[in-house]
Amino acid sequence: MDENQNRYLFECSWEVCNKVGGIYTVISSKIREAMKVFGENYYLLGPDFKTNLDFEETDEECWNKIREGAAIKDLPCRFGRWRIPGEPKVILVNFSVKYNKDQLLYRMWEDYGVDSIAGGWDYTEPVMFSYACGEVIETIYNLLVRPQGGTAVAQFHEWMTGAGLLFLKKAIPEIGTVFTTHATILGRTLAGSGMDIYASMDHISPMREANAHNITAKYSMEAAAAREAGCLTTVSDITALEAKNFLGRYPEMITPNGLDVEQIPNLVQDRRPALRSRMRLLKAACRFLKKDLPSDTRIIAVSGRYEFHNKGIDVFLDALGRLEKEMKSDQSILVYLFVLGGHTDLIPALQSDYAKGETGTPPDLHAPLTL
Repeated sequence: MDENQNRYLFECSWEVCNKVGGIYTVISSKIREAMKVFGENYYLLGPDFKTNLDFEETDEECWNKIREGAAIKDLPCRFGRWRIPGEPKVILVNFSVKYNKDQLLYRMWEDYGVDSIAGGWDYTEPVMFSYACGEVIETIYNLLVRPQGGTAVAQFHEWMTGAGLLFLKKAIPEIGTVFTTHATILGRTLAGSGMDIYASMDHISPMREANAHNITAKYSMEAAAAREAGCLTTVSDITALEAKNFLGRYPEMITPNGLDVEQIPNLVQDRRPALRSRMRLLKAACRFLKKDLPSDTRIIAVSGRYEFHNKGIDVFLDALGRLEKEMKSDQSILVYLFVLGGHTDLIPALQSDYAKGETGTPPDLHAPLTL
């Protein structure tokens, strides 16, 4: 028998099939490596927003027992595959009607001392989601893992999934639990407000600062998950110091983020995809600016979560200001900020131009260029 046949890994994140920030890339880029070890015993759980574009619902036999078990527990889920290399199993969990919010938050307080009193909807929603994920994992464990004498580990990313870890800790303590923090909620908040947390970390009172920045509930959930997890991990040594000072526990493992280099196209061998993408970027800019751009326009881009200071957007803009002063009159630079900011559509004027097909002169695909 394959030694991995009875080993299961469950991975829970707000960003499974839901692109918000870097955790989406962290998880999606390691899929093939995870599947080499766990194969079809690898399950990812994410929130069901009905708009998960890279998720495809499937009617595979492997879902029959799980679908029935989830239905018995009144856990609305969609079962399918994440359409990325490796195509892992994914369960999207609907949590909107399952729980009485007040009862659930009281349970978290009673069992683990999680202080949810000041938490708004941006706190309550992830708590309900992750708690439901815990119940789904429990269902699969009782249906597939326990009857076969198997073992299971459940990994939870960030405070948004802490309630699921706490549920499993009490309901099925034999499941190994891993809590991974990519950046503590307190560290992220303080850095975003302009504080140099690494220069003053030893002098920061976590609870006082959490209260001052209105993140008491999120901080309390994160601290409880870090304390109760079977294993705490962070993605860097510097984040490990955050965890030690803000959460009271130094991680057992540092798990640096990596890249699946086999999925990065070799643009030296074939320049056509890059040229096509470049042309689309220039054409979009022509439409928006209502002017022609030279074919040798340099394109610069930055991307990331919309955190002005933490992601260096302020540094990027300052550098562009300096660059503009040093540019020659015949130089042209196009800058894109690929930053999600809660927008749902194109601005009306730009949308109208796309519909009418109005644009400046399309750039020459074969002209000299600098990427």
